[in-house]
Amino acid sequence: DRWLFSHNGAVTGWPGSLAATARTLPAEDLLSLQARSDSALLWALVLARLRAGDTAPQALADTVLEVAAAAPGSRLNLLLTDGRTVTATAWGDTLWFLADRGRRAVTVASEPYDDDPRWHRVPDRTLLTATRQDVLLTPLKDLSRKDPAGDPAPAPAEEPRT
Repeated sequence: DRWLFSHNGAVTGWPGSLAATARTLPAEDLLSLQARSDSALLWALVLARLRAGDTAPQALADTVLEVAAAAPGSRLNLLLTDGRTVTATAWGDTLWFLADRGRRAVTVASEPYDDDPRWHRVPDRTLLTATRQDVLLTPLKDLSRKDPAGDPAPAPAEEPRT
C-alpha cells in the first residue's frame, strides 16, 4: 500500500519527550527518517504499526495516545490516506470536514475554506474515518482520565456523522 501522511501541530518537549518512544522502533527505521522532526518520527511510529498489521484508524489512534502520554500538551492532528479512505485525528488543533454526497466526496481541512453550511467541526480528541459514503467520528481515550480504581476511563461510544 501507498500512504500519504500529514501532521499539523507540534510535539511538546521535542525531541527529548519522545526519546523512549523512539527507542521502540527498529534502528533502521530511525536511521532512514527523511528528516529530524517530530512529524517524521510520528510517521515512523504510524508506519511501524501499519506494517505490524494495524488498520489505519488503530495505527493513528494508538500513536496519538502514546505520544500524548509521553508529551502532554502536544498538538497531534494527524491525517493518513491510501486514496480510498481518509483517517485523521483532532488533538489540540481544529479539524473540519465537508461531506458532499452529490459528488461522493469528503474534504478534511484544518479550517473551512468557504462559507458552505455543511462544514462540521470535529470535536477535539476525536478520530475521523471517511470514505466516499460515510464519515465516522470516534472519541479518542484520554489517558490522563482515570477512574477511582486507576484504570483508564472507558471511551464513549462511536458516533457516526455524515
